[in-house]
Amino acid sequence: MKATLLVQIFLLDISKAFIVGSSSCKAPPVAAGFRNDRYNGLWYEVSKAQTAGGAYFEKDCVCTTIDIQPVTSATNGDSTAINRCRKLAPSGDFMNATGTLSSESPAGHWKEGFFPGAPKADYTIVYLTDTVAVEYDCSSFLGLFTNYCIHILSRTPTISTEDEAAAISYAESLGLNTQNLPFHKTLQAGCW
Repeated sequence: MKATLLVQIFLLDISKAFIVGSSSCKAPPVAAGFRNDRYNGLWYEVSKAQTAGGAYFEKDCVCTTIDIQPVTSATNGDSTAINRCRKLAPSGDFMNATGTLSSESPAGHWKEGFFPGAPKADYTIVYLTDTVAVEYDCSSFLGLFTNYCIHILSRTPTISTEDEAAAISYAESLGLNTQNLPFHKTLQAGCW
């Protein structure tokens, strides 16, 4: 009896990481004037809002970066997204999740995948300047399981309060944060 109850509690707890509600992914517009060459390269995550399922890889991350590299000889916008971080502290274990960005259409919107055969997430750059980007990724299964992340990215490990507020405000104006999750700063101090 106790073992059955413990298993049920465990399964319920795990399911909370993936069930966000019946809301589905949004289809926001791509950033005005988006060009791949403006997004390619190294970005530092400075803050984020994400569901528990969306945070599966990143839940213990600090010093988070994403490096967007175009696939050699690809002419369709296919890229590699190299996600790196340290676990819990700047001196923590190195963690990496390398994804593929494929099927770009329109420019600035891809399908992101991490494992062959696994469902892919929509991955959209909704805001882009020379120094700041907002990336929204979301996956939904049967309209029941929806996970999303809103990443505020900077070309440097720090960002001005004004630039961060403008990026968050823009993401909020698109209605992307359907669960009204708080944005959390990503520790970058002491990383570099």
